[in-house]
Amino acid sequence: FLSPGQAVAKVGRIDKVRVRLYVDEPEMGRVAPAMPVAITWDALQGRQWQGSVERMPTEVTALGSRQVGEVISVIGNPGGELLPGTNVNAEIRSREAAGALSIPREALRREAGETGVFLLQRDRVVWRKVSIGISSITRIQVTDGLSEGDAVALPTDVPLAGGALVRPVFR
Repeated sequence: FLSPGQAVAKVGRIDKVRVRLYVDEPEMGRVAPAMPVAITWDALQGRQWQGSVERMPTEVTALGSRQVGEVISVIGNPGGELLPGTNVNAEIRSREAAGALSIPREALRREAGETGVFLLQRDRVVWRKVSIGISSITRIQVTDGLSEGDAVALPTDVPLAGGALVRPVFR
């Protein structure tokens, strides 16, 4: 039997869910309401949900060693597959460059105050200064200094220098 005022059931709709996104403080200036958000969940590989930024942070707080703002997004979930309370991966698209040339972020280096990459030329690497554009957590756009098909060196255990002899391993 139930007591007066005791809940019988919880009723809710999950065709749209609110997702809290913790955005690093330096990145918050690039985020604005209504920007598109894409969500993935490791439990359902290959599935993606779309939504948008609904509310911006009102303060910056510590999250481990990071300073973050809590961005609230609304995500469409018509099949109800995305469950409340799950940990998800999120991407907020602040800018987009269709057809842009990009490289892995870790390939970008600073040498003598210049931004560049070590470019593979046969069995050696050469220093190449590059100009960069927009970036994501894992990739960065190269606007000048590289061409489609150029191979760049990723970090290794051995420090690289221009002209160094290498044995490339492509991944």
